[in-house]
Amino acid sequence: MAAVGLASVSPSQAHAASPKAASFELTFLKASEGNVASLCQFIKENWFEMDRIAVEQGLMTEYRLLRSTGADPDWDVLVIVGYPNVDGYSGITKEFEAIRAAHTTVPVNGKTLRQLGTIVSSRRLVPG
Repeated sequence: MAAVGLASVSPSQAHAASPKAASFELTFLKASEGNVASLCQFIKENWFEMDRIAVEQGLMTEYRLLRSTGADPDWDVLVIVGYPNVDGYSGITKEFEAIRAAHTTVPVNGKTLRQLGTIVSSRRLVPG
């Protein structure tokens, strides 16, 4: 298991709000060669901009970006999103897709997610 460090994020990007999360969705990403920092920046400027709106609307409770500090062959970046429901994203799909439709993708160094990395795994967890 790789060591993980909290990426440098502003308070709005590591936002915790009421109510407490009933579930968390973890998304593991692998950066393309030399693009870990750019992948993190892309997530902050795109995913977290949409997540910020979702938190304001009460659809999500929080979101975090963690970056591996070790040499993990499977993933480089972990995004954790908290939801006030046990269904996670599937419980807010319709509402979040409206947020996504209104968002304009901000490329980083002229690249989008597909050029910066790939999602390698995701899973939903609930508090024990």
